[in-house]
Amino acid sequence: MIRYYERVGLLPKAPRSAGGFRYYSAETVAQLLFVRNAIRFGFTSKELAGFLNARDNGRPPCRSVRAAGQRLLEEMDEHLARLQDARASMAETLAAWDARLDGTPAGTPAHLLTMVPDAPSVARFGLAVKPPRR
Repeated sequence: MIRYYERVGLLPKAPRSAGGFRYYSAETVAQLLFVRNAIRFGFTSKELAGFLNARDNGRPPCRSVRAAGQRLLEEMDEHLARLQDARASMAETLAAWDARLDGTPAGTPAHLLTMVPDAPSVARFGLAVKPPRR
């Protein structure tokens, strides 16, 4: 990741020792922690590079940073709403399974899997499982 951050302009290229090892100063380590925190917050490396480039060229990116933060919060709210909907759907399915199991004699199949919500409703919640890569 550090070399990627160097390539996209988030970190300066590290000088090398005589043996070819990269040397990272305390300032670079502090910058790396800043970058990791900003990415963990939700900014993309491309967004962050744009903010830092603007700052380094004398154009304070504060309003852009604030707008991007607002967008991230709105995206999180939308994701949480989808998760809450998915949870409600799962709870309804479990309640329906319990009702079916209560009316099914022991040792008799209840066919619970036939009651799993259809794929479009699962995908609607943003929880669809992606097929494995080949």
